[in-house]
Amino acid sequence: MKNSKEDSNKIYPFRPNGEFYFQRGIEAFRNQEMPEALRYLERAAFFEPDEPVIMCQLAICYTELGQFDKSNQILRRILDEADDIHYCYYFMANNYAYMKDFKQALQYANKYLALVSEGEYVEEAKDLIQLIMEEAPLASFGVSDMSEIEKASFSFKTKVDELISEDKLDEVSQFLIAEIEENPTFWQAYMELAGIRFKEERFAEGLAILEDVLARDPGNFMALCELYLYAYYQAEWKQADAVLKELGKVEPFMSSQREKLARIYAMSGDYGHANHLFAKVDQLEIMDRYAYYYYRAETAFFLGRLDEARDFWQHFNQIDGEELDFPWEHSALLANDERAVLEKLASDDPAEHLFGVYLLTVSDKQPTLIMFNDYFDMTGWDFFEHLIFSEFEFLPDSRDAGNCNAIVAILGRFEELDFPAKVETTSMYLFALDFMKRSIDQKYDLRMKNLDGVAAAILYRYKFGTQKVIADLFDISVAMLRKYTLEIEGF
Repeated sequence: MKNSKEDSNKIYPFRPNGEFYFQRGIEAFRNQEMPEALRYLERAAFFEPDEPVIMCQLAICYTELGQFDKSNQILRRILDEADDIHYCYYFMANNYAYMKDFKQALQYANKYLALVSEGEYVEEAKDLIQLIMEEAPLASFGVSDMSEIEKASFSFKTKVDELISEDKLDEVSQFLIAEIEENPTFWQAYMELAGIRFKEERFAEGLAILEDVLARDPGNFMALCELYLYAYYQAEWKQADAVLKELGKVEPFMSSQREKLARIYAMSGDYGHANHLFAKVDQLEIMDRYAYYYYRAETAFFLGRLDEARDFWQHFNQIDGEELDFPWEHSALLANDERAVLEKLASDDPAEHLFGVYLLTVSDKQPTLIMFNDYFDMTGWDFFEHLIFSEFEFLPDSRDAGNCNAIVAILGRFEELDFPAKVETTSMYLFALDFMKRSIDQKYDLRMKNLDGVAAAILYRYKFGTQKVIADLFDISVAMLRKYTLEIEGF
């Protein structure tokens, strides 16, 4: 009896696993409690990311919540890992139909039927195809109002993008070179090849291709577009303006060209011209929805159409389910001034460049500064810049890394206390970053210091308040502030 009593008093720890959260998610899904279902299914996916049943149910949940692009991302990942789970193609077709991208919807529905003659969703796929063919206007497929040239261009672009999406850069390079050899004036092939070189960070070669095209075909639209983007991201504003002037003489007739030029006008700040071109773009022919929604939101915002801007921004956020901050309401912040950030990143001055890397990490404009930037180049960055950019994901146990981490924490405190990086605080931020490097040289270990004391001393150095005001701001004593003020005077 004694043993029986002891056994009954034992506490067995509860260790939830993927199956536990999956069942909870299914139950919530059946009860139409979608936010709760999503929470449980995301937790299940955390425990078992390689279980296709869990991941597929998570994708379906995203579909129910209207996050169709996020759902398709998960479905593609499932197919990458297990290409025999054919019903993923039907679910992707369904998502594209919801997004009114009927070309893609038909493509994936037909692919599912080609792979599965008898399956759970065969009838649903057939019904979807019939519905699209009956209800969707022909223009939705982007073919009825396209010229033969535009059809050929679209087809060629699609083939190239498929190879790129599969990371077959060598294969697509060989394909493009062969196309150029066969047709030396097939300019689109040159543009695609230049883009490949930029993706490979072979920037000089990509630029040489653009210059060669313009030398042989002056005024080539796509070459001018790429040259503008290159100059813009290198902060070569005079060159960018000169190229934009040439582009101003062009009225593109292809939808893809209008979209490209509209985005360029938005980047340049000419929102009226950008809006004029965006209005002529068939959304169903858009190749890069991420950039499209971003620049449409920016254009609408600066034209004073705030509700429209918010709507486009919501579409932008839905693509991957992230809730990124609306980036145009805090224009006084240097981190949100993309030209200022690009200028610092292009600077040969080490302190300015390091400051640019820091601004990049806290910017709300990372989509345009990194994601849309085919010319983003980290070659030549030093140890500290890589640490800051990676947000100290891998932090070595050294004074160098520790001091760098400490200074970025101090800059974060400045942000928290309403002293963000602006024109008037630039000198203080540059000093802090320079102090970081000098502290390492002088074996001043910030890991052993009171960081609020150091931050307060730097703030006081730049006269952003009296000793008493700044000490109270950091909740430290005036004596501690004076101690660290004396210490940093030696740097």
